[in-house]
Amino acid sequence: MHVGGVRNTDKRLAEIGRAKNFTVHSIVKWVDLQLPKHPRLKAFFRTISPRHFVNGDWNTGGSCDNEAPTCLGKELAQDESSDLDAANAVKGTGVRLLDITALSQFRDEGHISRFSLKGTPGVQDCLHWCLPGVPDSWNEILFAQI
Repeated sequence: MHVGGVRNTDKRLAEIGRAKNFTVHSIVKWVDLQLPKHPRLKAFFRTISPRHFVNGDWNTGGSCDNEAPTCLGKELAQDESSDLDAANAVKGTGVRLLDITALSQFRDEGHISRFSLKGTPGVQDCLHWCLPGVPDSWNEILFAQI
């Protein structure tokens, strides 16, 4: 990890939570400084796509095999972002938050999981989503904000 072009020696800053916070704030600050140079430009910071593993993480025996949405009969009622680092980073800037984390958490059956083209047993994938599907909702939110 480098800070200001120099290798970081602060072990506390290198902790994953602090490093994420530092990185998100640095990126948003830089983008915000660029916006006055491009007055018609709109900038968005998209929150992370959630992982849906149960009984462990991807590398500790967790699985992600849901075939039905967990959102049936539920609604998303949320006043603030589930990614507070990103929400705090964009406050007071020209960068808008595209908050897709909580929305996507409800649709844990919407990614390819082990149902890829090859269908290899044991492979779990919460990063890639089926199309059409959840990423289309992200696009709709983006279009509404534009």
